[in-house]
Amino acid sequence: MAITKPRTRLVNFRVSEDEFKSLREACETGGARSISDFARHAVLGAPEKGANESKEVLGLRLALIEEKMGEVDAKLFQIARLLGDSNVVPMTRTAAFQFS
Repeated sequence: MAITKPRTRLVNFRVSEDEFKSLREACETGGARSISDFARHAVLGAPEKGANESKEVLGLRLALIEEKMGEVDAKLFQIARLLGDSNVVPMTRTAAFQFS
């Protein structure tokens, strides 16, 4: 497919190592071609490809949120263990969906 509007402009922003790892994992999980495509679609949407592409971007965002929530849960679990609370159980992925 020919590119009708070639991309000639560059936008840069810095991320930490952890943020870059999360971006890369979200791209792999969601099936994005690249971090650039993921970022472009997250910021601009996908007007040329319609609603289906927007669903893909939402899926990528959801995967990233789920990953971050898992990290938060693991840290809270560690804190609870350090404080001696033996009644705390880490949240599983299926338990997270019970709240919605």
